Amino acid sequence: MDGGRPSAVLDREAGVAFRRLGGNLMTGYNWVTNASHAGKNYRHGNGPYLLEALQVPKPDWSRPAVVIETMHDASLAMGAQSVVTVPLAGYVAADFGSVVAERDAAPSARFLPVRWDGQTPAGAEPDRTVADIPHLIARLLARYGDAGSARGIHAYALDNEPGIWFETHPRLMPRRIAIRTFIERSIKAAKVIKTLDPKAKVFGPCSWGATEMVSFQGAPDWSTFRGYGSFLAAYLAAFREASGREGKRLLDVLDVHWYPFSRRGSLYRTEDAALDPALLDAPRALSEAGYREDSWVSNALRASGPDDLTLPILPSLKRLIDKRFPGTELAVMEFNYGGAGRLAAGLTLADALGRYGAGDVGYATHWGSLDGWLKEAYRLFRAPDAAGRTFAGRYLPVDGTPSDVPAYAARDDAGLHLVVVNKRTQPVAIDLVLASGRSIRAGSTMGFDAERPSVTAIGGPEEAGRLVVPGRAVRRYVLT
Repeated sequence: MDGGRPSAVLDREAGVAFRRLGGNLMTGYNWVTNASHAGKNYRHGNGPYLLEALQVPKPDWSRPAVVIETMHDASLAMGAQSVVTVPLAGYVAADFGSVVAERDAAPSARFLPVRWDGQTPAGAEPDRTVADIPHLIARLLARYGDAGSARGIHAYALDNEPGIWFETHPRLMPRRIAIRTFIERSIKAAKVIKTLDPKAKVFGPCSWGATEMVSFQGAPDWSTFRGYGSFLAAYLAAFREASGREGKRLLDVLDVHWYPFSRRGSLYRTEDAALDPALLDAPRALSEAGYREDSWVSNALRASGPDDLTLPILPSLKRLIDKRFPGTELAVMEFNYGGAGRLAAGLTLADALGRYGAGDVGYATHWGSLDGWLKEAYRLFRAPDAAGRTFAGRYLPVDGTPSDVPAYAARDDAGLHLVVVNKRTQPVAIDLVLASGRSIRAGSTMGFDAERPSVTAIGGPEEAGRLVVPGRAVRRYVLT
């Protein structure tokens, strides 16, 4: 949707292992006709937006679920897993008729209802008067197998950013949805998914940001749930209780979206050199104790109680999971740290990916095409070295690096890996010391910087145990 080459091509080059079919267009996606509702993103229109974004050939537009199949087939071709978003807002696009007037808000002829009841066989003709989601899942199971198979769809996400539907999709959801209503819909949908494909993972609630995580964007019944400390706490507690009743886990992954903000300007896809310092600082809000983002987010996450969400966000979310529904994984399913044309964005994204790994985030999917420096940030971790190894294994803590030179280490069966991100404009020297006292030497080296616009092999360090990283550069080392 960014223009340029298709996301499937860029994702393959970046070496991604997991891909998401989500966003605002999936909230109103009608799998039977492949029409979608764009909401405020494009004139509140119904149209072929996902078909066009995925470059589906026009003769195939009428094939039910071709959007999902196209995306998942691309994932399979590159050896990646898929998560598919399913609708909970209640209605999807009924036509390709473009602009939906305010007077035609749902329920109206411009929308079809979503159905989560029933057991329609996979081979049955789709009912064109409704979006039958159990029938969709049955068809996907028949085509690809279950989530435990080599070709199955790995997971389903319970819609997208529900706390702001009244803003993003006012024709579908003209009023704020109550927390209780949304949780009830979510649990019902999870039961259906787990009945049809017990091995599939369920992601939710796909919250857009801090205010939705805390109060569900000031939901009408927030006062009823305030005692939990946050909407996410209430959501997890409800799923834990429902899972106990059902005798099986109904929520596998707590799914949130996390975008950095700054009072200096918008960091989203920024190509503004003046915002490089703010951009380079942004990942610190993920995991650095004591760091306060210079934006409204720090006020929204100013904890007043021991169970409230606060910054840094990743450990706060992990504490919440451990208390409310232990064993739930954590996912950050939308994030963006600047535009593909800025080296600073590549450095920042590499830092964020390192923090996700160190913070035990199970899944993370970037919002926006992985082109330019953004692709190189992924390749820093995913591209094989001369021995065919990628950055992988068990995370090892790294001590003694300043906030503007973060480093991330991992150990696999073959040895140690180290990634260093130098955000400074000047070179920095690092002396390597293992806590065990054993000697250590950096071997093969890869990285990118202003002189190397793509991840390439670089000569190893000249001095044993010491690394010198150029200014505004990232390096990945194999340590022996």
